[in-house]
Amino acid sequence: MTTSSPDVLADRIATAFRAGPYELPDGRVLDRYFDPYRLAADPLLLQETAAALAELLPPDAQAVAGPALAGISLVTAVSLHTGLPAAYVRAAPKTHGTWRQIEGADLHGRSTVLIDDTARSGTSLLRSARLLRMAGAQVTTTVCVLDRDAGAATLLAEHRMTLAALLTDRGGAS
Repeated sequence: MTTSSPDVLADRIATAFRAGPYELPDGRVLDRYFDPYRLAADPLLLQETAAALAELLPPDAQAVAGPALAGISLVTAVSLHTGLPAAYVRAAPKTHGTWRQIEGADLHGRSTVLIDDTARSGTSLLRSARLLRMAGAQVTTTVCVLDRDAGAATLLAEHRMTLAALLTDRGGAS
């Protein structure tokens, strides 16, 4: 694996952006969109991103977790890089089989870092963190590739969590 400087990695991650416009669920429109599947589809870029995300984890991290679908590749890559167990949060409980909403490692009592591709308002991160906390995980840190700087850090801080990001994009929303 090639180790990239932060600037080189940022330039490489930028290849995952697509020109907009893209409408968000809340109706806001972005002039460019971060496509996590482009990042996950490039094995070297995914490895480099996982290594950089791992550097943002607190020293007491005992597990990593993330929401399906975009967070799965990042969580898995960080888990492989660090050796930490991983879990995945579904949007809704599975309607057959295990009937679970959280799959993977047992997080009860573990200091768990929530990982996702992007953070905007923070509501989806907060939702995942609440589910993980209800399952007994200790979630105080969230990590993402891209912080859209649209209130996520403030919202998460109100719920005793910090947000760390590889990149911050203060533009892009219209």
